[in-house]
Amino acid sequence: MHISVFLILAFNIFLVSCHNHHNEIPQIISHGVQTLQTTRTVPQRLSSAVKNITKIPDRKLANDIFCQSCELVFNQIIEYRRGGANRDSMITYFQKLCRLFTDWGGVACDGYINIEIDTVLFIIDNKKDLTGFRVCAIAFQQKTCKDPNMKKWTVAIPPPRRHAHHQHNHHKAAPLKLLHLTDFHYDPLYQAGSNAACDLPLCCQQSNGPPSKPSNAAGFWGDYHVCDIPWYTITNFTSYLTQNHANFDLVYYTGDIISHRSWATTKDHNVESIQKIFKLFKDTFNTTPVYPILGNHEPHPTDFYSPGDVSPKISTQWVFDLMAIEWARWLPNDTSATIKTGGYYTVLVKPKFRIVALNSNVCFTSNLWLLYDDDDPYGQLKWLVEVLSEAEKKGEKVHILSHIPPGEVLCLQRWSNQFHKIVNRFAPIIVAQFNGHTHLDELRLFRDANNTKKIINVAYNAGSFTTFVRFNPNYRTYNIDTNDYRVLDYDQYTFNLTKANQDKNKSPEWFKLYSFKDAYGLKNTSYDSLADMLNRMSKNHTLMQQYFRFQGRESAPAMASGCSDNCQAKLRCAITAVEADEAIQCQQIKKKTKKSKH
Repeated sequence: MHISVFLILAFNIFLVSCHNHHNEIPQIISHGVQTLQTTRTVPQRLSSAVKNITKIPDRKLANDIFCQSCELVFNQIIEYRRGGANRDSMITYFQKLCRLFTDWGGVACDGYINIEIDTVLFIIDNKKDLTGFRVCAIAFQQKTCKDPNMKKWTVAIPPPRRHAHHQHNHHKAAPLKLLHLTDFHYDPLYQAGSNAACDLPLCCQQSNGPPSKPSNAAGFWGDYHVCDIPWYTITNFTSYLTQNHANFDLVYYTGDIISHRSWATTKDHNVESIQKIFKLFKDTFNTTPVYPILGNHEPHPTDFYSPGDVSPKISTQWVFDLMAIEWARWLPNDTSATIKTGGYYTVLVKPKFRIVALNSNVCFTSNLWLLYDDDDPYGQLKWLVEVLSEAEKKGEKVHILSHIPPGEVLCLQRWSNQFHKIVNRFAPIIVAQFNGHTHLDELRLFRDANNTKKIINVAYNAGSFTTFVRFNPNYRTYNIDTNDYRVLDYDQYTFNLTKANQDKNKSPEWFKLYSFKDAYGLKNTSYDSLADMLNRMSKNHTLMQQYFRFQGRESAPAMASGCSDNCQAKLRCAITAVEADEAIQCQQIKKKTKKSKH
């Protein structure tokens, strides 16, 4: 959920530009940013605009101005470097921009810049056709920025096969028990009682100083402010699991171990946290297999997944090499090659049941290496088609694990589009998908291209263990059919953080928030039932309000703003938005509010 400082700069420059007369914006921004390269002081005109930020009400006009401003800013940055600016000059330049256009303060600004500068300079120096158009079209696709020279790459997908009737021995066996964990975001520096309302992108650490008032003091078990999770909350949870649940058959961990202190990560600290979590999983689950995937926070710098042909100084190859070692606790030896190539793998768990674990973080638009090369990074989607084709021939059913969910608005449009096509093609054998990243309890439903009322695939997002931001921690258990490996039902568990923090000497009181079938009135979890649920959601405000409450596990801060008719329309739209373009359209919904009928 981190966005590179260099991308944040452009977004805030847009907000500045809205204060000025529209047709003057390109010149003002261009001149102001260029002047910053050579002066210690911020131009008065630019500075006054920062203090009087307003937004343009017309969304299309606002996006157009944003994209024009973004393109000019990044062209200036590229030209400055290629005109001879050295590393120190570029650092100083970015420091000025960060302090002017963000509210992160000097510590976070300097931290982000020092961590990311070498990657940024490598891309500028070596991507000869890099332009402001390309930067903005990739980094800010949600603003509908376009690059007229963008390559529309594709992945070859074979035509549908005539599905052979593979013989399955249908038997009444107890369902498989699946535990789904995601987004721990372990913070080694968390300190109860510290300032939870600091002026940095992550708080609740000793360095944040004392709180200004009691309500801003970091809670013992966690906090609803911009804070992550202490180690003892995690170990208390794993102890609870072993004491209160019968053995699981398998465990999915869908990414993000590292905290949101992204301006101060180091490779060594990330390695330490990753190893600590996976050792805990091994100790907790013993012989139960764990199937982990990478999150966008695992590498250093955060979000960056480099190609394989760059210098060790800026390469993130170490992440893949580390995972090949750590995951060997649970995975067969033949997964090592693809893990080292790009952090993805496949495992035949049982006869006719396959897991495909993706590194979808490569599509996240905060991954600046997309500016260098966005064409199916690591050949992963090409590999996915090959794996699914082979699975189809053998009559296997497949679970796909992926950190970035389908329809994530910040997943590169082209990657998102090609993944959607792959799922549509192989929907009959992909019986479920499992995601994390957004920290939201949510669904994604794939619709038939020829009949939008027909559901053909489903992705489940389990939420997060971290409280970041305003959420109650959670975990999820599924019952999996042993005949076709579809989800039969799931239970969502959580605890009330406010209540837990009232007594640090008492363990949090976990409880079942809901069961999927019961909560949504489902006869079963077939695609027809999910289509019926979606239809009922369009008419039943109470059902949508429940979906909204469940997203943050009914935490008081998450529910405080409520969910208007417009909010409900966006949430409902997002359920079937399985491409970035569709998600962007959902965000732009403006529904006339009517009095809700409950």
